[in-house]
Amino acid sequence: MSVNELYTKYTRVWIPDPEDVWKAAEITKDYQEGGPVLHLMLEDETPLEYPVGPKTNPLPFLRNPDILVGENDLTALSYLHEPAVLHNLKVRFLESNHIYTYCGQSVVRPLLSEHVSINNYVISVQKVIVYFVPLIMKTP
Repeated sequence: MSVNELYTKYTRVWIPDPEDVWKAAEITKDYQEGGPVLHLMLEDETPLEYPVGPKTNPLPFLRNPDILVGENDLTALSYLHEPAVLHNLKVRFLESNHIYTYCGQSVVRPLLSEHVSINNYVISVQKVIVYFVPLIMKTP
């Protein structure tokens, strides 16, 4: 698919944010390839003209459909990039109380530091543990 087909009105994207790391937004006007600005609406209804270009910002990451939010296996996500993974872990850990998430044959579990800070759904993670789950093969 071309950029003109992907970045159309109502498409949801992730933009970098200095406070929240990533912010969700929705495109309000079709983007034409090579254009200097992407017209967005943040989740709090604030309009934003997001500058794009090879020397400024690349086009933002696309968001996954709502049906995939909180997915048990990260490999099932349509878009597997940093904001998608962090959002999925946030939804599973904070909103659904599921501390384990699969990523193919691995299990991901965030370990929190003693002083958990929750500011705008941002948590302080000390480290993330990844467990490898071996496949059990049946022999004929």
